[in-house]
Amino acid sequence: MEFAPVAKDDELQEGHPLRRMVGAEAVALFRVDGQVHCISDTCTHAYASLSEGKVEGRILTCPLHGGQFDITTGRPVHLPVVEAVAVHPVRVENGQILIGYESGEDEDYD
Repeated sequence: MEFAPVAKDDELQEGHPLRRMVGAEAVALFRVDGQVHCISDTCTHAYASLSEGKVEGRILTCPLHGGQFDITTGRPVHLPVVEAVAVHPVRVENGQILIGYESGEDEDYD
């Protein structure tokens, strides 16, 4: 797994998501109770941008049909969402937010 810097730590405010790209994937960054979380930016129900949704505590409401996700786990908490959204590992180092991603290479392959 590799980590890529995507934002400055002070850019991300509680209740105000940020949309960033990690490789070809759009991700959404959130600060919940002081902790940084990262999920896929694409709703599993109807492909809306989750970074445009409403945040209340750890619950994110999709802007398209009102489905809800737990930001910290990616799990759905309210219909019409039934499939979890991908969660990405996060590190905060030297004032930078770094997101973990798979490089796509098989490191065990010779």
